[in-house]
Amino acid sequence: MMAPRSATPPALAKSLHFWARNASNESALLRTSLSVGLFDALPVEGEGTPVTVRQLAEQVGATVRGVRSLVELLVCLGLVHMDDARGLTLARPVAAFLRDAPFKERLHDVARWWGPVGLLEDAVRSGEAVEHGGQRWDVLDHYRRLFLETTPAPSPEAEDFFDRFARSSARTWLLVAVGRMGLLDQLATGPQEEATLRAAMGASERGLRTVLDVLAHLGLTRTEGTTVRFTDEARQVLEGKALQYLLRSFSVSAQYWEALERLDETVRHERFILDLKDPEVSRRFYADNSNQITAVFASHFQLSRRAASTIAQVRPLTGASVLDIGTGSGVWGVAFARTEPTAHVTYFDQEAVLAQAKRNVEQLQALSRARFWAGNLFTQDFGSAAYDFIILPQVLNVLRPESLPDMFRRVARALKPDGILVIAEYVLDERRDGPLDHLYFGLRRFLTNEGDLLSHSEYRELLADVGLTASVCLPLPTQELLLAARSGVTLPTRLAPTTRTGV
Repeated sequence: MMAPRSATPPALAKSLHFWARNASNESALLRTSLSVGLFDALPVEGEGTPVTVRQLAEQVGATVRGVRSLVELLVCLGLVHMDDARGLTLARPVAAFLRDAPFKERLHDVARWWGPVGLLEDAVRSGEAVEHGGQRWDVLDHYRRLFLETTPAPSPEAEDFFDRFARSSARTWLLVAVGRMGLLDQLATGPQEEATLRAAMGASERGLRTVLDVLAHLGLTRTEGTTVRFTDEARQVLEGKALQYLLRSFSVSAQYWEALERLDETVRHERFILDLKDPEVSRRFYADNSNQITAVFASHFQLSRRAASTIAQVRPLTGASVLDIGTGSGVWGVAFARTEPTAHVTYFDQEAVLAQAKRNVEQLQALSRARFWAGNLFTQDFGSAAYDFIILPQVLNVLRPESLPDMFRRVARALKPDGILVIAEYVLDERRDGPLDHLYFGLRRFLTNEGDLLSHSEYRELLADVGLTASVCLPLPTQELLLAARSGVTLPTRLAPTTRTGV
């Protein structure tokens, strides 16, 4: 009898998830905070008068939104302290190692490698230095020095900071490169000879050796003689569909690489390198990501079904008219249709996105009462008193703060008098210093010229201005469910129990 398979090791699974989603954000955050002078401008905790975000922005010559997008993350990471009056100071341990001149010079030196690291695939193929910005950069040697050599840091806190500053993004791009070059797919089929991998990847001997040595250092591969295989831990994490999901996540992160490299420009001047307010850039970006949107369908379906069941506790869905604005994969509208088959669901989004959403709705046999409506989220008139429920599924974060009042006005007008607005969104803590994943998501929204994440009280004030004076915020896994309605409409105060449903 075969021994039962052990559970997926949480440490490696968690690391891969972070490397795929937020590691490059983390490096860009710290790199930009150094380059725009935030660390120098902040008074040290206990040694000076705390400053506000606005004062800090004035000192470094940057925009308030840009500085806030950095500082809120720095506070969440414990690198910056925020008092009850929202005054900001630099944590003392951070000040201590940033006063170490050789260490600070090391940070400035490694910061220059962001662009060249993006040419890792070329380096792996050639085994040579690559051309970038009129200079030659030995990216393979850079990876060896980063991961396989030891340079003493002034303190454990400094070493942790350097790891986040320099290695977080390097891990992400290594996995982007080996994913694109097919190494992970090859190893997923079983042990491979180095010669076979070199041929399949088009890699040089030096390039493959460097990649394998760093992957082994990260706990992903091991080499016995000339045979390469996943470690047992990596094999458990990367079996089957999990690998393809991971590769798609790395592919999405890769699309932000140049924008993150030039984040200091965006923080200083709100010059957006990846501007998703540009219609053509937006169309291309979301069309490229349609597969990724669908890949998260299964996990989000559980959330959206639970949300629909929660609402059904206080308000029957029978025959309801539902508008799903910015539907994406269609998962939220489908959840209402599957919870109550008599509900009529309208799916609203860009034409390119609706094509994929329609396939998902059809697959779940929810087309009979479906309508697909192509339009512009930013200007569309959604009608008057037409819908029992309007869903905004992670849509508000693409709207600039100044656009939210108009969006809520159009949505409130389209709701029936006893209608309920359903918002699935990343809602920040009242201090705006967490949760960490939410803040990293918010940083990406800022650098792509999209919106801000808000706290419940900030949303409540905006909703009250358009007559939706009742609201509750309920915690879902990974995000929040915010429900709003006019006075007198009953809203649920707790989530429905989790139910297991197939997709």
